[in-house]
Amino acid sequence: MRSALPQFQLWIRARARMHFVMNSRDILRTVASLGAFASIALPAMSQEAPSRIAWAPSYSGSCIDCSLVGRNMSGWNISKANYPGADLTSANLRNVQAHDANFDGVQAVGADLRLSDFSGASFSEAILIGSRLQGASFNGSKMAGIVLTGADISGGKFIGATLTGAQFQSSTVHGADFSAANLVLAELSAADLTGSVFDNAIMTNVDLRGANVTDVSFRDARLAGAVFEGSIGIETASFEGACGSEASALPSGLELPDCGEP
Repeated sequence: MRSALPQFQLWIRARARMHFVMNSRDILRTVASLGAFASIALPAMSQEAPSRIAWAPSYSGSCIDCSLVGRNMSGWNISKANYPGADLTSANLRNVQAHDANFDGVQAVGADLRLSDFSGASFSEAILIGSRLQGASFNGSKMAGIVLTGADISGGKFIGATLTGAQFQSSTVHGADFSAANLVLAELSAADLTGSVFDNAIMTNVDLRGANVTDVSFRDARLAGAVFEGSIGIETASFEGACGSEASALPSGLELPDCGEP
């Protein structure tokens, strides 16, 4: 009986070791399985909820009503992109290529758009108060109702652009080119337009009260109903070929032929 007891104890110990080894193997298998699952599941989970757009230095996608506040997009090519209603407050869009892009209704207060090319782009009802647009090109752009109050647009190009109802109050607009632009009902009161060009522009019912028009060219412009009350430097402006109407409020000594029917 005594000799059988140690053998029984040895058998118990051996069985316990076997269970321990088997349990250890099960645990290792479980850990390995979890690791494999994580390696597959985590990347998949990160892709399940992507951001609204995959931003890259050259991207022409869609970002409707999204927030791009303070975003640095300098030098990007975003031609034909679609950003209506986006918030571009204080964003850096300097030296951007954005031909035919849609910026309708964007909020871009204090944004930097210097030296960028927005030819053919749409900025209808956009708000760019206090923004910097020096040297930017908006040739052929659709900008009806845009708000550029207090902005610096010096050297900008708006050739053939649609700027009906645009607001430029108190803006700095040195040497900008608005040739053949449509500025019907635009607000340019108290703006500094020194050296800018409005040749062949449609400026019906434009408000230029208190604006600085020193060395401005209004050659062949249609100024029917335009208001120049209190304008500064008007004696240096060129009105060659321009026309007005009985409703035009011109300074004393300036007479323009009637534009007639548009």
